[in-house]
Amino acid sequence: EEVADIARALNLLAANLALSEDRQREFFMSVSHELRTPMTAVKGYAEALADGVIDGSEVAPTGALLVNETQRLDRLISDLLDLARSGAVDFRLAITSTDLSSIVRASAESWRMRCERESIMFESAIPNVPVIATADPTRYRQIIDNLIENAVRVTPSGGTIRMQLAQTDAGAELRIDDTGPGLSDDDLAVAFEPAVLHSRYRGVRAVGTGLGLALVGSLVTRMGGKVQAAHSELGGALFVVEMPQREASDVPD
Repeated sequence: EEVADIARALNLLAANLALSEDRQREFFMSVSHELRTPMTAVKGYAEALADGVIDGSEVAPTGALLVNETQRLDRLISDLLDLARSGAVDFRLAITSTDLSSIVRASAESWRMRCERESIMFESAIPNVPVIATADPTRYRQIIDNLIENAVRVTPSGGTIRMQLAQTDAGAELRIDDTGPGLSDDDLAVAFEPAVLHSRYRGVRAVGTGLGLALVGSLVTRMGGKVQAAHSELGGALFVVEMPQREASDVPD
């Protein structure tokens, strides 16, 4: 019986290792694809400029296009670096007792204008009093922006994105949901793993770099909080971020 137990444990370990290797391979393939797309555009337009194919009247628009593509590259590289650093021993967070309502309100104003341009209704419910929790203010804003950017990408014109912040007994709870296509039960289980959803939906719906949700999961965990994906009553996806209210020194390194 003991030998059988060991055999089952080894089989389970082998299956988990194979799954991990498959996901790692998918992750690198997705990142390579995302890097290649803007690089191809930059190379093509740069060659056209060098060969004199683009005349004077088209130089400025081409330059603007090149700027957009390099910004896209910079964003992807920054996400990769942040994701890699978040698991490193020397990755430091400026964790302190923070009024999250002011951060969420500033983010809401910024995204409301973006949503108007996309013909998306942006709703927010933010208390007029401080909502205190333990967090790194800069990284908390990064979490919000990643989640809302993800929602904007999948929410159709005429749809709705909703953001709600509330004080809880344990700290603070942020809820962001939308009227997009949502996630399946299988998706919810792997929502914060790098590039998994990206690989599933590339070519099916609008996808980002495949790193945003992974970075959200890593940052929330590092700050001592919890994050989960669920089904929204609006019909799309719901993301819930819970941050604790305690001494910063009590948050795990």
